Amino acid sequence: MKITGVDIYNVQVHEMNLVIVRVHTDEGIDGVGEVALAYGVGAQAGLNMARELAERFLIGADPFRIEYLWDRMYRDTFWAQGGGPVVFGAMSAIEEALWDIKGKALGVPVYELLGGRCWDRLRLYANGWYRGCVRPEEYAEAALKVVVDGYTALKFDPFAIRPDGTWRYPRRALDREMADLAFARVQAVREAVGPEVDILIEVHGNLGTTSAIQMGRRFESLKPFFYEEPVDALNVEAMKKVADNVDIPIAAGERLYTRYGFRQYIEKQVLDILQPDLGLAGGIMETKKIAAHAETYNLHVQPHNCAGPVATAAAVQLDACITNFIIQEMFPYRPKEHYELVVQPLEYQAVDGYLEIPTAPGLGVELNEEVISRYPCVHIGEA
Repeated sequence: MKITGVDIYNVQVHEMNLVIVRVHTDEGIDGVGEVALAYGVGAQAGLNMARELAERFLIGADPFRIEYLWDRMYRDTFWAQGGGPVVFGAMSAIEEALWDIKGKALGVPVYELLGGRCWDRLRLYANGWYRGCVRPEEYAEAALKVVVDGYTALKFDPFAIRPDGTWRYPRRALDREMADLAFARVQAVREAVGPEVDILIEVHGNLGTTSAIQMGRRFESLKPFFYEEPVDALNVEAMKKVADNVDIPIAAGERLYTRYGFRQYIEKQVLDILQPDLGLAGGIMETKKIAAHAETYNLHVQPHNCAGPVATAAAVQLDACITNFIIQEMFPYRPKEHYELVVQPLEYQAVDGYLEIPTAPGLGVELNEEVISRYPCVHIGEA
């Protein structure tokens, strides 16, 4: 089997910019992956990086040689050794697509090629449910709707929405007004959902170390499931200082890449829960290596997932075959155009806050040809 062509779709869905890669072979089997730079700035750079990698390394290659191709992309690009989200996002999407091809060719889900299924179903937490909320009571009301939908865990950033309703990250040294408002929001959600529902606090790395510790100590009484990226993840020692001074499990990893980026966090046991994003950290196998390293320190893994339905499918394949999986992030409240990019999106298959392990070959999802054809596409190789 040889790779004959690559399609890279530029999908603008509301405020998201999804970049989906499809790899074609001479046996008529194709595979899909996703560059997880769907938010913030960088999606177009990821698209162009995927194009360059496809032109340089994929056309004519054997798609079954996944580790070999990953190593070539890592070392022969020069910049991947020490690279960031653009190069690793593109490499991740390509790697996911290669696993999708291999699974389809062999007639098995990807997790069967990586040790087999460890779980019958996966616990999920809902994110993206608090759009439009400002006042604490609005957060409480929205959280109750998530619980009615069957979720037993939900995540939100109580700092990002200003008192006037605009989304703007706080100052590193948190002012009293914003500190009190953030606490009131979390407190209102806890009081609304009760003690049996897990609340997960996200900070996006925006607090200074002092403010992160102060807020973490205030949040302790509300028993959060975790405290995510309280400080910038690039500063290992600052994260450790927070972890040493706050009695809440610390989570991070959305902006760490490959096993090399996670090494210090694992070996210094700074984090309780690692959150590699498969579409940025290097792909399925690279994230499994991260999980295996974390397992030697009794650390848990919760794959970060904030892109499209292809990214969700890839994350679920990994979740299924790692023993230190703890919970999976899910965005169930986006516009339907987001999910319609694939046939039978996994986001629609959640029941009571859990997802049954899929059994279809490869990643378990197929692009919706009618929908994906509406978006611009860069094609490399044979038509």
